Amino acid sequence: MAHVDEQLLLTRAHLAFEATAIGEALLDCDFEEARFRCHLLRAYAGEHEFEAVAEGAVDVLAHLPPGAPPRAGIGRALLRLTDVIDDAG
Repeated sequence: MAHVDEQLLLTRAHLAFEATAIGEALLDCDFEEARFRCHLLRAYAGEHEFEAVAEGAVDVLAHLPPGAPPRAGIGRALLRLTDVIDDAG
């Protein structure tokens, strides 16, 4: 029977949850919430040493200037972030 790292599974699930929340906020045009979730995801990923995920969150955040709509490429940035989360661990 293979060993399951429960903590790793829970961490990855939390990362995926936050990325999903970013996407939902973007779909709802709640850009402030999307920025907030990016900050949460960056911090959580950093705490758990998922540097590529933290960098992905920063990249998404770069497409969300304060007080303005998202910049072109936000969708690609979010897809890259989810790919990095999928590869995490």
